[in-house]
Amino acid sequence: MSSDGECESIRKSFNIDKAIYIQKEIISKKINFNGKKLNDLNGKIIAAVDASYWGYKEGKGIGIAVSFGYPEFNIIDCFATLSHVCIPYIPGLLAFREMYLLTPSLLNLIKRSKPDLIFVDGHGYAHPRFAGIASHIGVVFNIPTIGIAKKRLVGNEVKRNDNYELIYKDKIVGKILLINNKRIYISIGSNISLEDSFNIAKSMIYNNSIKPIYMADKISKIARKLYSDSIIKETKIIDCKKELIEKINLV
Repeated sequence: MSSDGECESIRKSFNIDKAIYIQKEIISKKINFNGKKLNDLNGKIIAAVDASYWGYKEGKGIGIAVSFGYPEFNIIDCFATLSHVCIPYIPGLLAFREMYLLTPSLLNLIKRSKPDLIFVDGHGYAHPRFAGIASHIGVVFNIPTIGIAKKRLVGNEVKRNDNYELIYKDKIVGKILLINNKRIYISIGSNISLEDSFNIAKSMIYNNSIKPIYMADKISKIARKLYSDSIIKETKIIDCKKELIEKINLV
């Protein structure tokens, strides 16, 4: 990845039309709405990802990928990518910016941990072009992926029986989990059904969040605090299990 000077040219050359085409014609059309059933997660490896930004125009960032054993939630592996962020923030195209940070961390994590399921801090199918960050990750890495978001991006909330669904362009794009009157928006990334996504997320409620997302977010914030004053000359991939975990109380 790039130095700040090289990043500037990448920012200027980022093609919005091509990015939209990728979402509409590639990512959204390759989403697998079923995938293998994940009824029993005991003994499985669960991963979660999160990204944080800082600096001028939030031009620096860190992307966290962490894996856990289930149901104990013991940390198996953790990788963090510290880098200048070359892709600008554009509404609806945040996935490209986040993938820039998350991909190196995920590549290392998947190689070492081989997770069965990935939780993503962000939307998946519940996106203007049905291709949020969770769907990018699910399609690219071909692993069951669930999007978890705190804010609604598209659609209308419709109550059906005891549940709330998110409807967009006549499609059910997500479900809403109510936790102490707070809404958590669940959508598929890929390779899993919406029903399984909702039930799995519901089984992992923790501190008004979903536990894998809560833990990845906490690690991301600690990492940002530790490294935000660093001079970034080139991309650095950090083994955060070694460098960060002893500094973090995840209880």
